[in-house]
Amino acid sequence: RAFKTILWAILLLCLILIPLGLNAFAESEGRKDYLVGPGDTLEISVYGEPDLTKIVAVSSEGIITYPLLSRVNVMGLTSLQIEDKLTELLAKDYLVNPQVSVFIKKYGNILIFGQVKNPGAYELKETMTVMEAIALAGGFTDFANPDKTRIIRAEDGKEKTIRVKISRIIKKGDKSK
Repeated sequence: RAFKTILWAILLLCLILIPLGLNAFAESEGRKDYLVGPGDTLEISVYGEPDLTKIVAVSSEGIITYPLLSRVNVMGLTSLQIEDKLTELLAKDYLVNPQVSVFIKKYGNILIFGQVKNPGAYELKETMTVMEAIALAGGFTDFANPDKTRIIRAEDGKEKTIRVKISRIIKKGDKSK
C-alpha cells in the first residue's frame, strides 16, 4: 500500500504545472510568444480614442468584453495577434485605420502540486521557467523524482504534457528538456 501511494505521488510527481487555460510557460520570449488565457488581465488602448482605453479580464472561456465589439475570443492568442484582431474588428464597422495596442497587465495563475514543499496556486510571470516555478513552490521534497517533472497545459483545446528532466537543466544547463 505504501508503495502504491509513493507510485501515485511519483505519477502526479514533483511538479505538474497547469496554467488555468492556455499559457505559454516554457521559456517564453515575452510579448511575442506568450499565449493569453483565462485569468490574464489586458490593457487595451486605441490611439486617439480615450473611451476605448480599457483594462479587461480574460474569462474562463478566453473571452474579453470590449466596447463596440461586445465579446471577443482571445484564447490562445499573443498580444500582437489580439492587436491585429481588434484592429480588424474595429476597422470593419467603427473606425478608420485604428491603431490598437495590447499590454498584458497581469498574468493568470498556475497550479504547482505533487512533490514540492509548498503546493498551490501561484501567479504566472511572463518569462517564468520551470526552475523558477519549482523554487516558487519551495523546491522539491525529499521524496520527489525531479526527472519525472511534467508540465501539463491546454493547447488548441487539448491537454499537452511536456516531460522535463530537471537533472539535465541543473547539470548541463539544457533548458530544452
